[in-house]
Amino acid sequence: MDVVCSFCEVSFLQNNHVVHKGELVVCRECIAILKEVFEEFSRAETYESGGICSFCNNPHTISNKVFQGKKVNICHLCFNQIEDELMDLSVPQKKAIKPKQRSAELIFSLVKPEIQDLKAYSVPEIECKIKLDGNESPFPLSSDMIARIKRCLDKVGVNRYPDPQATELRKAISEHTGIDIRSIVTGNGSDELIEMIIRSFAGGTGKILIPSPTFSMYKISTVTLGYEIIEVELDNNFDLDIKTIREKIENEDPDIIFLASPNNPTGNIFSEDRITEILESTGTNTVVVLDEAYCDFSGISYLSQLDKYNNLIILRTLSKIGFAAIRLGILFASEAICEIINKVRLPYNINSYTQVFAQAAFENMGTINRNNRVIINERERVFNRLRIIPGVDAFKSDANFILIRVDNAERLFRQLVEKGILVRSFGGPDRLKNCLRVTIGTTKENESFLKALSAIISS
Repeated sequence: MDVVCSFCEVSFLQNNHVVHKGELVVCRECIAILKEVFEEFSRAETYESGGICSFCNNPHTISNKVFQGKKVNICHLCFNQIEDELMDLSVPQKKAIKPKQRSAELIFSLVKPEIQDLKAYSVPEIECKIKLDGNESPFPLSSDMIARIKRCLDKVGVNRYPDPQATELRKAISEHTGIDIRSIVTGNGSDELIEMIIRSFAGGTGKILIPSPTFSMYKISTVTLGYEIIEVELDNNFDLDIKTIREKIENEDPDIIFLASPNNPTGNIFSEDRITEILESTGTNTVVVLDEAYCDFSGISYLSQLDKYNNLIILRTLSKIGFAAIRLGILFASEAICEIINKVRLPYNINSYTQVFAQAAFENMGTINRNNRVIINERERVFNRLRIIPGVDAFKSDANFILIRVDNAERLFRQLVEKGILVRSFGGPDRLKNCLRVTIGTTKENESFLKALSAIISS
């Protein structure tokens, strides 16, 4: 007998795609949409008040939010119960989904289950005067630098494709780092380079190892490209659990290992001896990627180790040091590795404007480095202030942000937003529960954050 979802009113031929709650029915697609709604609303506090849950008849309260649909309402507690029941259903979605009323629903049956279950990378769009959520530099470009860049931009032929090899840009990077131009590949942000690496080197076991928690794009890219992710929890100090990683290397034989040092979102660098042990234990069987996106704030880099380890790839970016808008990622590796990666690199992946801006950045590293030193000094000052605020557990950072743990992160996040300050909030029951990540801004911005935080906690 057909069943009809109470939310989307789509008919399903098999009951293993839906959950019955009395006279009401909820399907997988609606639960997935509701999950996004609840997660987004929990950050922005935009629930409709006064609603009554159609499933349990309980009203909207501070502890049990009710989302008002067009015909059916659902509260947070009922949503969690229904989601758990759907998770217990073992029949693959591709075989279970057979909607009759809307042909467009058939498209969803073509999506791999692991992608349907994947949570997209998202950044809440919340307008605040002080923005401390994106790990960006708080310093704008100088007027002289903008003027020079504009003169260069005027020479760009908009009707022509950009240099497909980004040759002049790579020469500038080579001069700045001392790395041979043939060992440099540029990408549209580090995100594109991560996908290039996976496409190039996941052809063995198809397994990719990452620590947890870490930068989410490693996992997202692995899953969307159809490979298997292996996660190893960081130890109690947010350092690499080298014993477990060694076991995974021996037993799982991963093709690629991604290590971000300093790590995002924990902020710390990983122990040098543990990174070295991973490099030496993998040999040429596994590609080890060191993501040094935040190395400008730690002073630690492995660029000098490229000649020593043939399986080493290093990633850098300009996004954290004042050029987030141009989306430039930089890959350093052996010439042989770069030749392979260039085979999967999309043509003209670095547009002409990004090439011009990036070259200007490398010509003005003196100013950028001075800004970085200001951020480092502010990071230490903010960290020392956070340590003396009751109820705040601040973690030592080597990046341009600080991770803190509080009693009720969601409430504190909302109260900071009310004061015009935006930070990054992490939900869920994992290691980041009740954690907030705070980007180091200008001295004035940091002071506003510290005063607001202290006032909220004291009240």
